[in-house]
Amino acid sequence: MSKTKLYKMVGTMTFAITTLALLVSAVPDQSNLQKLSLDLTARTLFQGKSITAKGSVYYKPTNGLLVTKMFTPINQIIIATSTGELKSYDPQTNKVALSQGSEFSTKNSFIYSFLSGQTNDMGLSSSDYKITDTKNDDGVIVNTWTAPVDRPAQAQQIEIAYENYLPIYLGFINAEGEIIQKTYYTNYQSVSYIKMPLTITEITYYNEADSSITQRKYSNMKLNTEVDNTWLDFQIPDDAEVVDASEMKGQRK
Repeated sequence: MSKTKLYKMVGTMTFAITTLALLVSAVPDQSNLQKLSLDLTARTLFQGKSITAKGSVYYKPTNGLLVTKMFTPINQIIIATSTGELKSYDPQTNKVALSQGSEFSTKNSFIYSFLSGQTNDMGLSSSDYKITDTKNDDGVIVNTWTAPVDRPAQAQQIEIAYENYLPIYLGFINAEGEIIQKTYYTNYQSVSYIKMPLTITEITYYNEADSSITQRKYSNMKLNTEVDNTWLDFQIPDDAEVVDASEMKGQRK
C-alpha cells in the first residue's frame, strides 16, 4: 500500500476520532466539570503498514464543543458541535472542509457517552436500537441491541459487554451475522467522579483477509482552569477557502 493511501486513511481516522458512533449508572453530577483536555496518540496498523498520529482533544460539556488539534502526521484543527456541525481546517493552506449531519454530532462521541452517563446503552436508544438479549458470561454482562427492522443499518446488531458496570467491549455485527468491528475499552481513569477509558482499541474487518487496528491512547488529562483555551476559542478565518473533505484527508504536515 502506498504512503499516500495510508496518509489518506489517517485523515479519515482524525474525523473518526471526533465522531465515534463508534459509542451503568445514574447520570453523574457534572456541575464541577466545565472543560477537559487530553493528549492523544493514535496508531493504525493496516496491510502491514503502521502510522502514528498525535494531537490534543478539548471538550466543553456545557455546550458539547469538541475540538481536536492534530499535530502529526497531518496538521488539522477539527471542530465538532452537538448539533452535528463539523469543520476541518488546515492552517497551512487556509482551507476548510464543512460537514453537517447527525452522524457528526459530539453526542455520538465516546467522551459524551461517558460524561453524560449513557454507558448503559452507549447512545443506541437514541438511534432506535432495541435491546433483544442479555446474558451473563462468567460475570461479564453482555447486552445485544438490534436495529429497527424498517431501517437499514450497516450494524444490524451491536453487543455491549460490561465488567463491574463499565463497558469493556462493543461488537458490531452485520445482517449476515458477521462481526465487522470490535471496540475494546481499557485503562479506566476517574474524571470528575466519572470513570472513563483512556485507551480505546478498534479492529475493523473489511473482508475475510483484510482488517485494520487502531489504538487511541489518551493522556495528560487537564480539567477546568488547567485547560488551555487556545483551541476551544479558535476561530477559522473568514477568508478560508471551502473545499471538499476528500482534499483535507490527503493533507499532511
